[in-house]
Amino acid sequence: MLRPDNSGPVAAPSDAPYVSIVLTGRNDGYGGDFIERFFRTLRFNLRQFLEQAITHELVFVEWAPPTRNPLLLERIFGEVPELDPACCSWYVVPQFYHEALSLNPRLEYLEFPAKNVGIRRARGSFVLTSNCDVFFGRRVIDVLARRALEPRVLYRSPRHDIDLPPGCTAIDWSVLEDPGVLAGPAHTLKPPYMGSATGDFVLLDRQSFHEIRGFNEVYRVARIGIDRNLLVKAISSGIRIEDIGGPVYHVNHEGSYRLNPTAYAGREQEAPWGDRRWHSAGVSYVNAESWGLAAAPVREREGCRYLEFDWEAVPPLVDLRGVVLPVAQPGHPAPGKYVRKH
Repeated sequence: MLRPDNSGPVAAPSDAPYVSIVLTGRNDGYGGDFIERFFRTLRFNLRQFLEQAITHELVFVEWAPPTRNPLLLERIFGEVPELDPACCSWYVVPQFYHEALSLNPRLEYLEFPAKNVGIRRARGSFVLTSNCDVFFGRRVIDVLARRALEPRVLYRSPRHDIDLPPGCTAIDWSVLEDPGVLAGPAHTLKPPYMGSATGDFVLLDRQSFHEIRGFNEVYRVARIGIDRNLLVKAISSGIRIEDIGGPVYHVNHEGSYRLNPTAYAGREQEAPWGDRRWHSAGVSYVNAESWGLAAAPVREREGCRYLEFDWEAVPPLVDLRGVVLPVAQPGHPAPGKYVRKH
């Protein structure tokens, strides 16, 4: 058993990759064809990274995988042969942590605690959190290839939702950039937050991610809004938010919130993503020093790190001290304002 040090950020190793890409998922058929979408997207993104010689690390967190199905790890290298195991860090978090962390039994997936597990352990100088079905656009690849990122700047990218042509299996720029595949107006990013589909693209230097302690782990009643809440935390911490200058692409799929955001109107408490009306833009948070399950014992086997369940690694059930009002920093825009909702 290994118990990782949870004392906080340390200097990046001399051989650290330029960027760590943090993804999370599990083999449970989410969206009907999750595995197909994941492998297709990963092949495309990896091809761009390899062609542009971007030094990278894939950090993947399998969160509460069903025991009846094989792990994604068991298929990934066969399905995506261009993925170098030496550039890949794989973590498996058991169902016990999902049950211990969730304060809402209807939440089917704790996306952001899962991403925090990856952020906490990422080695890259910069850390990019995204989703398994998001294709990175030309501008994103160009900025990474030129190593043009700055510390203490949180980069965002607007999302273009697309519908692929029937039978489309090979993805290239001609497909992604075809105006005919756009499924409605593109998302726009408005200052100061640069919000909208935030969970699909958050890029920040590793040191700053550790400073703000990742995504909110205090409010665990909803999944929706946690990504936007990170932007409030960043502004309140004096971190600048910028549009990276080009889009990412997301393929519409069954179960996507974007396709039916009002499905639970009037019964928000039943939604599998939680009640979207919480004050995600009006409060900030202070995660515990052990954020990202840093105190969880780890067992390593065949290139995979398995987090063992330990109550000492679980943050407090309720920690009102971790809910704080955001503050303005000199020279930075004012963060969100708390407004009573009805």
